[in-house]
Amino acid sequence: MRKVSSKQSIRNREVARIKANLPNFCCLCGQRPVDAAHLLPKSEYPEHYTKKWNIVPLCRSCHERYDSDRRFRRDQKKLVEIVKEHDPLAANRYFGL
Repeated sequence: MRKVSSKQSIRNREVARIKANLPNFCCLCGQRPVDAAHLLPKSEYPEHYTKKWNIVPLCRSCHERYDSDRRFRRDQKKLVEIVKEHDPLAANRYFGL
């Protein structure tokens, strides 16, 4: 079993709290079940990993499209605006604005 640092353990608890309070339907298509998705990926933007605004509920289909299709991601105006409000530079880079 992989050991988790105390700092990472705290982050994991913060993310778990956010996930527990998310609606149980996809914020894009309304389908269920959902996964918690980061608007800005934690691998590229670790500073936003535990930010409540950066985690939204997406169904598996929308989640996969969002992660893999920049055009689809850019077309989600509501999500783009959330990111722009909190980190305009990251929004420009990640969404290709």
